[in-house]
Amino acid sequence: MKWLMKGFFLLTLAVFYGGCSLSPDEKASREQALKQTVDSFVANVIQADWNDAYRLTDGSFPNADRLKTQIMQSWVTDATLTNGDIASMAWVSDETAKVKLTWTFQSGSVQSFSNETFVWRWTGNSWKYRGRAIR
Repeated sequence: MKWLMKGFFLLTLAVFYGGCSLSPDEKASREQALKQTVDSFVANVIQADWNDAYRLTDGSFPNADRLKTQIMQSWVTDATLTNGDIASMAWVSDETAKVKLTWTFQSGSVQSFSNETFVWRWTGNSWKYRGRAIR
């Protein structure tokens, strides 16, 4: 009887958690949406359009200036941001993903790079920027 109860409990957990997972099509769709959203976010940051970048956040920043301060705090000083590319994307859960970006900076004839990982959260029907990931 004890083994039967344990087996039933494990089966219930498997069905419950299995039912909450995304289907492969849903996951692929969210991956594509994440890539598009991150590309838009990067373009806004490169163009210093902080208000549009702020619209892609989950509201964890009080305003666009705080977002700008948080994003720029680790940047190369006295250099111009010229590009940002997605280096990798990883699922944390069905609603959370980490995206590693490679920022490119130019200062005179010197080009430098910086990698950062950011957390994105699926909210409603879209991805929203949550903040910098703690490694």
